[in-house]
Amino acid sequence: MTQRSVPVITPLTATERRVLEQISLGHAPAVGSSNLKMARGTFNGHSTQIGHKMQVRKPTLKVQMGFVSGELPLPEPLTAPAPFDEQERLLWQAHALHHTAAAIAKHARIDQFDLAGATTRLIAKAGADNETHLIRLGHAYGVLTTTDVPTPSPT
Repeated sequence: MTQRSVPVITPLTATERRVLEQISLGHAPAVGSSNLKMARGTFNGHSTQIGHKMQVRKPTLKVQMGFVSGELPLPEPLTAPAPFDEQERLLWQAHALHHTAAAIAKHARIDQFDLAGATTRLIAKAGADNETHLIRLGHAYGVLTTTDVPTPSPT
């Protein structure tokens, strides 16, 4: 994987950083907004604004960009529940970097029709709640790095 430069982003507000933290923990908007004691619409509005500032739309990419840009502090290191093979690491990285199922499958070198099943197995093996939580755990387990920079969302 070649390193790409970080896109120019507008700094997040303190509230946006708290919203991004909730997203990185895998919390759905209803849970994240409740945890932050704000209306779900307000939480969703902040999430949208985070995407604009980081030039990405997908929640997994927002989390990865949060770590890459330093707007989201890296999680404490954790011991992985199991070893991950090269195929699983490629899939993990693909989810942190790409917007579409086709691009994720291509990066991971798997058939697009096998993507959902492979992702479900990786989430379960990693002990993640969902794909966004998978990105956070990828950093905690040392599978992902901040040199893995997502491509900006297509306009």
